[in-house]
Amino acid sequence: MTNDILKSLDIPKECYVNKPIFKKMIRENFTLNSSEKKILENDISNIKLEYILNKNNINISQYIDEDNKYLEINFLKVEISNINKLKQITTILQNIPKPLIIFFAYKNSLCINISPKRLSKSTNDKLVIEENYFTHWINLAEKNNLEKEFIDSLNINNQSFTNFLSFYTSYLDKILSLNASKFSGTLNINKDTKAILDDIATIEISISELKSKIKKETNFSDKVNMNIELKKLNDKLKDLKGSL
Repeated sequence: MTNDILKSLDIPKECYVNKPIFKKMIRENFTLNSSEKKILENDISNIKLEYILNKNNINISQYIDEDNKYLEINFLKVEISNINKLKQITTILQNIPKPLIIFFAYKNSLCINISPKRLSKSTNDKLVIEENYFTHWINLAEKNNLEKEFIDSLNINNQSFTNFLSFYTSYLDKILSLNASKFSGTLNINKDTKAILDDIATIEISISELKSKIKKETNFSDKVNMNIELKKLNDKLKDLKGSL
C-alpha cells in the first residue's frame, strides 16, 4: 500500500531509483551506539531509496546559504517491525547527509517523517538535524476524509518548485497541516501553525510532569498550588488548540 502512495506522488520516472540501502552501509559509515546497532538489526526490516530529485532530472533549483544546503531531495521507504522505536530509527536514518522525506511502513499503516537540517557552524559542510516532524500512523485501509485529503496534497504538483528548500518546506507544511487538523478539523495552516503546535507539545509535557508531581505530593498546600497551576496550563492548552 505504501508503494501505491509513493506512486500517487507523480514524481517523474527520471527520478525513480528503487535502490536498497543496506544495513552494512549504515553501520560502516555512521557512528552508532550499542542500542542503535540493536535497533538497526532488529527493528528495521527494509530500507529503500525510492527517488532522488536533483537538478539533472527535475526543474528545481539548488539552494545554498550560510545555514542551508539543499542540493537534492531523497525519498526513502522504510519498513519497520517495531513502531515503538520509530524516533530512534529516525535518528539513525537521518544521519544520511541529505534532505530526506521518509515514508515509514508498518503493516498497513504509514507514517511520514521530515527532519529539516542546517549547516553546522562548527563543522564545515556537515548537516545537523534541527527538528523531527512526524504524521500520526495512518491506516491506509481505513483512511478518514482528512487523511485522504492529506495524501492527495502530497502530489508533487502541489509543492513549490522555486528551489529545493521551498520544495522540502512545502512537504513539511503538509505534515503540519495534518497535525493541526486534529484540533482545527481542516488542513488549513498559517504562519503561526508551527509555533502553536510546538507550544502545544511543550505544554502537554509540562501537564504530564505536573500531574505526576501532584500524585506524589503529600503537602496539602503545595498540592492545591500545583492544581491551580495545572488548571492554568490546561486553560492555555485549550486556547492554543482553539487558535488553530
